[in-house]
Amino acid sequence: MRLWLRTCVLGAAGGGLAHWAGFPSSWLLGAMLLVALAAILGVELGLPRGLLPSIQACLGVAVGLRLEFSFPGPASLLFSVAGLLLCLATQIPLSQFLLRRCGWSRQEAMMGASPGALSVMAALATRLDNPIRVILSQTVRVIALVATVSTAMLLEWVPVVQAPATRELSLLETLLLVLAACVVGKGGAWLRVPASHILAGVLTAGAYAGWLGMPSVPVPGLIPLSMMLLGALVGCRLRPLPARDMAGLLLIGLLVSLLNSVIALAWAVVVAWWLEVPVFQVWLAYAPGAVEAMIYLALVTGLEPSWVIFHHVLRILLLGISAGWLMCQAGAGEPGENERGQA
Repeated sequence: MRLWLRTCVLGAAGGGLAHWAGFPSSWLLGAMLLVALAAILGVELGLPRGLLPSIQACLGVAVGLRLEFSFPGPASLLFSVAGLLLCLATQIPLSQFLLRRCGWSRQEAMMGASPGALSVMAALATRLDNPIRVILSQTVRVIALVATVSTAMLLEWVPVVQAPATRELSLLETLLLVLAACVVGKGGAWLRVPASHILAGVLTAGAYAGWLGMPSVPVPGLIPLSMMLLGALVGCRLRPLPARDMAGLLLIGLLVSLLNSVIALAWAVVVAWWLEVPVFQVWLAYAPGAVEAMIYLALVTGLEPSWVIFHHVLRILLLGISAGWLMCQAGAGEPGENERGQA
């Protein structure tokens, strides 16, 4: 118990400092980095692996509550979803090919190539012997996209409108949704459904959001707590790499981010031309991750925020399902696979 408490305190301190500094995905990344640093310095740390399904259920609920059901039209939505699927079908194989050429294992390449869903990939990466490649490449992607959004806001490239009101769920509502997600997710895990707890959280909360008929957010503290625990859980498993390898990972992360962003822009141009909507709106929906930043920009610019949110939730859902399935196919956790990839 003392071991778990020490890990949580360090995770909360790291996440709080990163949040205070304005770091993207602060509670996840701050907790992960401080816990990893303490572990490297010899501090005995650890969290129960059985905590992961509950964390995944909480994250799934937080994502599902963002889902809205007011869209421009079924024909336009169908075409834009088709564009999203084609975008993912282009991004993932090309990114995986690049990462495999850089010597990454199959599992690492699959998760590192994912154009988004940092928290989902971080949760899945806990199956690896050392998830630092995946976490670092995904972190670089998030930072690059958040910087792009911040630049767009700072330079006033897009007009800003008042964000729509959201409904804050009570503690009881939030806990009931998380409990339902855990129960459904456990049933899905028994049926061998990939990423079952995340999927259950998204579907459960999405159904509740549809019943409410308006955007909602969970009780304050749920998302920071979940992200902090996930970051601490991942941080306990990180092992340092030589400085040269770390610099190489940063470069690879930037290249993959740039590749995915350009591909998203190319498909956004095609879809925007066909639907006669702003290219920036479609790019926001197709952008490879940094969900909070993209949704925020859609809200403050008024560029069909429900449309953008729907595409990001759908992308996270697809990535979570496909990642879990591909991890099983690639034999995640098989002895020697990750060591071969590290060579």
